Amino acid sequence: MTKAFSDLVAARQSFLLTGHERPDGDCLGSQVALYHLLRELEKDVFIINPDPVSGTYSFLQRHTPFGSHDGTHPLPEFEVAVLLDCSQLSRLGDLGAVVRASGADVAVVDHHVGSDAGDGAVCLVDSSAAATGVLVYELYEHYGVPIHEAAAEGIFLSLVADTGWFRYSNADARAFSIAARLVGSGVEASDLYDRIHRQHHVDSVRLLESVLSTHSFKLGGKYGYACLDKAAMAEASRIDFDTDTVLEPLRSVAGVEVVALFKEQSDGGVRMSLRASGDVDVAAIARSFGGGGHVKAAGASLEHPMSRCVEAVEAVVEEALRAVGRPGARA
Repeated sequence: MTKAFSDLVAARQSFLLTGHERPDGDCLGSQVALYHLLRELEKDVFIINPDPVSGTYSFLQRHTPFGSHDGTHPLPEFEVAVLLDCSQLSRLGDLGAVVRASGADVAVVDHHVGSDAGDGAVCLVDSSAAATGVLVYELYEHYGVPIHEAAAEGIFLSLVADTGWFRYSNADARAFSIAARLVGSGVEASDLYDRIHRQHHVDSVRLLESVLSTHSFKLGGKYGYACLDKAAMAEASRIDFDTDTVLEPLRSVAGVEVVALFKEQSDGGVRMSLRASGDVDVAAIARSFGGGGHVKAAGASLEHPMSRCVEAVEAVVEEALRAVGRPGARA
């Protein structure tokens, strides 16, 4: 797979790097690293995402230029669109149709199960990798290109974002080995943690308290959930609050195996985020609702409106009941 990707890089000059809507640390960090690798290879490269970089990750812009698609400005010319941390153009929102209509080659760099069956004509996919940044790190090794400060920070961000700062079961020896080399090269882990997790808006405490007040547990304490309505989501957007923060307190309760967060979207739909402890495969739950993800972290969009949140919760309860106690694959 690396050869197919490197052959494509050798044959093309201009690259657009992009990823899923509301790009997270893995998506952005891997984009940073690949951007600087392609620049080292003397390629023309741009990063343009469906949404702007959130305040949480704005520090990345001190060394790497990011753009976002607002539908009013044409994209720069590009021969290859590289999708990082996702594999389907539909995950790009309106930007996906623009990329498809461009006629450019589509490549995928991702670590999700099934990503080799996405929209990429060329795929660099390894579902055993803890994060997409692992694959970009290995591209640096393939090319023999030194990893400078910006790229090292991007790869480290990618790793900590998808391993929960090495707390999750996907934090394997491969991830720790890469992290050790990055720290040895100068990455300041504590500084990065402060930039991400210790710059929250003062109102984030009140919002966290409010959302946690909606929580409940079912299945004898094995399944916990909370809900954010439109007002809470608007407040989260205003103060740049990471809604997934709500999941960890629920997940930390003894006996909990599945946690869910139901988030009402501006169009009235509901987005569900799932996390697991133990051997439960939440990706299987998400797939039953047309979503997907990892064994320990997944999500889906639900047909139930938030006004019928109870129905959404009960629908997930049925799937969680099937999943709880059923061993899943290793994360």
